[in-house]
Amino acid sequence: MSLETLLTYQDQGMNARSRGLGHDANPFLARERMPQETGEPVAEWREKAEAWLFGWLLENAWVSDASPADAR
Repeated sequence: MSLETLLTYQDQGMNARSRGLGHDANPFLARERMPQETGEPVAEWREKAEAWLFGWLLENAWVSDASPADAR
């Protein structure tokens, strides 16, 4: 997978978190996108799923660190 593609999936995860979606909104966890359904190699699917989750976690850490005092 290219670095650009990896960053795209991370960005999608960050956007999902900023919209208030949970980590379970990872589109790669949907049954129809699982390797058993698509025939995609597990390693490739895992890279995508983990990139999305990493982006979500980055945004979550950013949001969690922001406190009401920071907003002033």
